[in-house]
Amino acid sequence: MKIHHVCVNVSDMEESLKLYKDVLGFDIFIDEIIPEGDTFEQHVLDDIFHLKGAKSRMVILASEDGTMIELEQPIVPKVQKVPKEQLQYGYVGLSELAFCVDNIDEWFEKIKAAGYETQTDYVWSAGPLRSFLFYDPDGTMVQLAENVIPSET
Repeated sequence: MKIHHVCVNVSDMEESLKLYKDVLGFDIFIDEIIPEGDTFEQHVLDDIFHLKGAKSRMVILASEDGTMIELEQPIVPKVQKVPKEQLQYGYVGLSELAFCVDNIDEWFEKIKAAGYETQTDYVWSAGPLRSFLFYDPDGTMVQLAENVIPSET
């Protein structure tokens, strides 16, 4: 089994696309208001959201290697921001979204130059990787990690 995609709820799709598309380099695969497009029927979206009249903007992005991420901006119900401290360690649920990259030092400088807040002011090492964490526009932690031990593929 492997991960198909991860969904991140966002409060401002355009701000989130600046990060995931323009900075991280993902390409848009699907961008539609659901259930207005062909992806969901209203009753299915209502069942998923547990709400009559559910509506959302869904953008699915893919990287060159096929990694997919779904950005979801709920319209009905109106999206609410989670307090930043509840998005960090110490709370249950997903706490970070991690991507494997090459040239971690270049990525660190690129993220800082784009104006995103980093969790530390340096790239750190942990076992077989070098890494850093930063916050997306809604405070979700995103980790970029570079394997320093070559894989045996």
